[in-house]
Amino acid sequence: MPIVVDHEERRHYIARVVERVIAKQGMDAVTIRNVAREAGFRSTLISHYFKDKKEMLTFTLDSIRTRASIRVDQEFLENHDLATCIDTLLATNEDGLSDWQAWFGFWEKATFDPDLAAVRLAVVEATHNTLRRLLENGIARGELPQEVDVEFHARRLQIVLNGLAAHVVMKPSAWPAETQRALVKVEVEFIKKMPRPEIGVRLPNFPFALNGTSAS
Repeated sequence: MPIVVDHEERRHYIARVVERVIAKQGMDAVTIRNVAREAGFRSTLISHYFKDKKEMLTFTLDSIRTRASIRVDQEFLENHDLATCIDTLLATNEDGLSDWQAWFGFWEKATFDPDLAAVRLAVVEATHNTLRRLLENGIARGELPQEVDVEFHARRLQIVLNGLAAHVVMKPSAWPAETQRALVKVEVEFIKKMPRPEIGVRLPNFPFALNGTSAS
């Protein structure tokens, strides 16, 4: 009897392999042949799941977002506090570090590729919406004040998390998991003490819909 392979499961597996290649050799090393070699597949098998390198990269980028959303949803189900939910987005373990290495690896590539740039912007907006949900859940739980400016602090948290991750990727040894989590707790306390920004202080919105096209 032939072995039945789940198509989407195999695509996600290949996406993780793409991340490993980026972590080990950088974005320029991502080719169908190199990914196949890392996965232990023939190149023709990779081509069965992705029509070309761009589709493989695009799927990998979106796969990072999907996994992050799943981790956050699991924390919701287990009714964990805000800081613990945010922790799932950090580079505190090998998988998290791999996600962030791949994410930053895509930035230069996306700068010169409109299709990848659209996916990148969609991931940015999806992450913002995830952080909004986390803050709204914190308010509903009574963990945060009712007057919290969710939009402002979701944007601010996103900036903080990106900055933190950049430092972790550059020098992981300087940012152990407990240090990252401590910073998140400081940010949560800041939100509690300053639920609304000072008058006139706003952060810009991203004028892009989730499909990466301009919403204006």
